[in-house]
Amino acid sequence: MGVGRLSAEVKMAVEAIEREMGGAYLRLAEAAAVVRHRQRHYLDGRRTGSLFGSASALAAAHPWALEGFGGPAWASYRPDPQAPPPDGLRVGVLRLGEGLPPAAAVARFAGHGHLLISEHGFADGARSLLQALTLRLAAATRPGTVRFALADPVGQGRYLSAFLRLPAQLRVGTGVAASPAETEALLTTLTSHVVEVTQTRLTNVYDSVEAYNAATTGATVPYHVLVLAGFPAGLGDRAAELLGRLARNGPRSGLYIVATVDPQLEMPRGFDLSGLGELGTTLSMDSRGELGWDDPDFAGAVIEPDQMPGAARANPWLDAVGVAAGSAYRDLPFGRIAVPAARRWAGDATDGLDVQIGVDSKGEPQHFAMGARGVHHGLVGGDVRMGKTNLLHVLISQLALRYPPEELELYLLDFKEVEFDAYLTERLPHARAITSRTDREFGLSMLRRFHEEIERRARLCREARVTDLPDYRRETGQVLPRALVIMDEFQVLFSEEDRLAREAGRLLADIAKRGAAFGLHLLLATQSPGGPLAAYLRPVYEQMALRIALGCTQPSVSQAILGEGNDAATRLVRAGDAIYNDRRGEGANPVMRIAMLPTRERLALIGDIRALAGGREYPPPASFDPDAPASFAPGGADTGAAGSGQPVQAWLGEAIEIKPATTATFEHYPRSNLLIVGGEEHGHGLLLATLLSTAYQRSPAQVRFTIAEFTRPSSPFHAFFDPVRSLPHEVRIADRRTVADELDDLAADLEARLEGSGSGPGGPAPPERFFLVAGLHRWHELLAEGDYGRPSEISARLVWLADKGPDAGIHVVAWTDGYTTAERALRRAGLGFFGLRAVLRVLSPAESDALLGVSAAASLDDDRALYRDTEWPAEQVEKFKPYSTASLYAFAWEGFLTANGKWSPA
Repeated sequence: MGVGRLSAEVKMAVEAIEREMGGAYLRLAEAAAVVRHRQRHYLDGRRTGSLFGSASALAAAHPWALEGFGGPAWASYRPDPQAPPPDGLRVGVLRLGEGLPPAAAVARFAGHGHLLISEHGFADGARSLLQALTLRLAAATRPGTVRFALADPVGQGRYLSAFLRLPAQLRVGTGVAASPAETEALLTTLTSHVVEVTQTRLTNVYDSVEAYNAATTGATVPYHVLVLAGFPAGLGDRAAELLGRLARNGPRSGLYIVATVDPQLEMPRGFDLSGLGELGTTLSMDSRGELGWDDPDFAGAVIEPDQMPGAARANPWLDAVGVAAGSAYRDLPFGRIAVPAARRWAGDATDGLDVQIGVDSKGEPQHFAMGARGVHHGLVGGDVRMGKTNLLHVLISQLALRYPPEELELYLLDFKEVEFDAYLTERLPHARAITSRTDREFGLSMLRRFHEEIERRARLCREARVTDLPDYRRETGQVLPRALVIMDEFQVLFSEEDRLAREAGRLLADIAKRGAAFGLHLLLATQSPGGPLAAYLRPVYEQMALRIALGCTQPSVSQAILGEGNDAATRLVRAGDAIYNDRRGEGANPVMRIAMLPTRERLALIGDIRALAGGREYPPPASFDPDAPASFAPGGADTGAAGSGQPVQAWLGEAIEIKPATTATFEHYPRSNLLIVGGEEHGHGLLLATLLSTAYQRSPAQVRFTIAEFTRPSSPFHAFFDPVRSLPHEVRIADRRTVADELDDLAADLEARLEGSGSGPGGPAPPERFFLVAGLHRWHELLAEGDYGRPSEISARLVWLADKGPDAGIHVVAWTDGYTTAERALRRAGLGFFGLRAVLRVLSPAESDALLGVSAAASLDDDRALYRDTEWPAEQVEKFKPYSTASLYAFAWEGFLTANGKWSPA
């Protein structure tokens, strides 16, 4: 009985044990399945918005995002400018269960809530983890998108001092808040930030800072992270109240808290620690001394926390973050403000121009507006490398993106650099004139064309009985496009006190005064707006309502741009910052940040703009390449009739203004001879250009040429005129031995013509003759003096030919190397018979003045010349680029043939 009873009890005990073991096994199997499920889905990102998605995003972002600080990927760490927002943050290693590999423990953060670490039983580890989390936030997010507010009352700044290596723009405040007063002040600053973002950015439009940042074309709002060590140590009741507000209201504005908490300390009055914990994730030690968290998916899992690496590893990473963030802070990408695709070429310029060019001091869009509210012209200035050129490119690109060429025309002139060349080579459809490193004369001709457009539009408005462009468009239904002239380094126009500068000043003043009504606007840019220039252009500056001032070191430059007494631009120190003042420099001086448009992106953008035309063709812009050789192509010029009744137009070179080639006109009129003074290459080239121009316009029966060559046989210009032997015209080439005979022949012909024996009554007119002298200074008999200092017989005969010849159809075209030899060969009286003069750079100011009436030839570049007809008004000269020898030879070798009564190149 006893034995049976014992057996039954043993049997029952065994069954109970088996049942317990079976239940334990089932529970273990279920737990293992859950663990495997979690581990399998932890990094797959299927549960978007969850911890899984955060971990997946981090894993995809960087090779080091989920790796411990000692991992090999950190050896090649570089800040990632495309890193995602910090919605997940690694805190350590997650132990998922026996037999399963560990995974990175990723806590939800931005967009989810705060992160708290309990110090209970874990004080040193908690503070090291706080440091590690801060380091990872700095390193694993896009540079410049997170700012840190550091508070360490418990350690007097010791625990967070490493992060003072970060630049000021990545921190809130000047250091680590250590005292109660400093901590309260820091929390007050953060509260003000939340209020400002809520009221001026989010308003009632955006639910979160993420939504605002995704939509804005202005500056994005960076996340603000309060890093707090040892709460509630060092916090009074007021500071705790502010902390509670930030915990509740901060996340919507992008503010989050990462803190260690000592729950054994007395909490400030009225502070709800449990309520703070409910607003995020809390990590704490359990009774077994293992770190866990209150994550809904992994509550109860064990975490091995990360620890702050040593200074030798951490400091280089922090320095790299600082450098990258500095660049990100400086540059507002153009893509953030670019006119969106749906609005491109959709702008209507009837009531003015309006495009975004940057952001203001609050990060809101800053617009360039012109043509309304009294703002019709503008002045831009600032020191070298402060962003002026980039500003002009941003403006041009935005205008060309928003407005079609039918609404806006652009005239782009740069007097010093080559910045506008791409708009010519890449064919910007809006451009009507483009040039870089241009000569003053081209700029003046562009102002003349613009002024003529004012007169044309004024006439159209009078005929339509309206007074301005908007009324004209509404009244007639016809679109007169607005036009904007952008002149960079425009002060070059006024670099000399001469006729050109005075005319340019008058034109600018009149355009600024009258152009606004007809949609014609000026934007003048310079690095040197002050000094005599400011006084000279005062009438122009008074019309410049818009003033954009970049950083200036000299108060005088700031005042020249913004107005007397306004030196606000001297306080701008970063390239790309500017004052945008549309009140003639008066009132406030709002600071803006200009978007950054790199060259490669700009070139691609021009192609995008051109593609908007959809196959439509727009006229090419007027342009002038200061370096390209001038090519002789008379077929493209207005040659007039080929008959002898029209004067010969000798094309000398490419005009450096918006007009046809520079020409010397040979008429049957006194002094219709051409004197060329200057270097040998262009001197010979101008002689050849004159001959080819004449041969192009006259048949062989209508013109004959005699060339006197005086070059040495060893000279590179010996036999320079051999190509003209292929012409069908009579061309006689004499040297120093035969030139006297040729001069005698010309003199005899002239005598016959003067006596009327050159042709019978009603007979054909005698052919025109051109005597080309290649080197007056080498014609020794010409330079020799007769008795008592009288001119030589050769000189007297040549002067007589120049005096009497033009009326009879005989012209002298002579080249000499300088004024002195010209005067010696022809004497001053003889020089007077050369009414047409082309002068190259070999002269002193006095010699230039003697020949042209201006001193400008003394400062000409090697490939420039000045032309003057002595019957023009005083000081009027025309600057041109002589034709290249290669183009003249190419034309000459082709020969000529008759085509419909006109001579054309074969």
